[in-house]
Amino acid sequence: MYKQKIVKSFSIVAIVLCIIGLLISIIGTFFLTQAAYTIGFFLGIISWCLLLWASIIGYKLCTSYKLYEDEYKKVAIRIYLIIVAFILFFFVGLVIGLVLSVGLLSTLWGLKRNYDEWEYSNTPYTPEVTDTTVITNSDEITISN
Repeated sequence: MYKQKIVKSFSIVAIVLCIIGLLISIIGTFFLTQAAYTIGFFLGIISWCLLLWASIIGYKLCTSYKLYEDEYKKVAIRIYLIIVAFILFFFVGLVIGLVLSVGLLSTLWGLKRNYDEWEYSNTPYTPEVTDTTVITNSDEITISN
């Protein structure tokens, strides 16, 4: 349930579902003329864009980073919540709202940023080589760039 391939496949499903939710919200905004529905669908557009962004970050975390099993669990829970948000959007008729989408996006973005900073800080330091003199037993060697 929290293996890389499973989380990766569910993140692809979440991306597709977010695109469908986004399209439904866009269509609802254009075809419903009552102001109450239009505002709800407009907030749905913003929410689905943020959830789509979170799904893409989840997919990148599964494909581009070497994560531990407990870290896949963190990503998987957020991806599963995105799928649940889509199901609630259809069956209950709720636009889950900006709070859920911002929360999921911020947590996945925070995980990605932590891994990016960790990988950057763990790159080995390679000092810049300038003219150097190396002395061996009997010879002197000068290395130049």
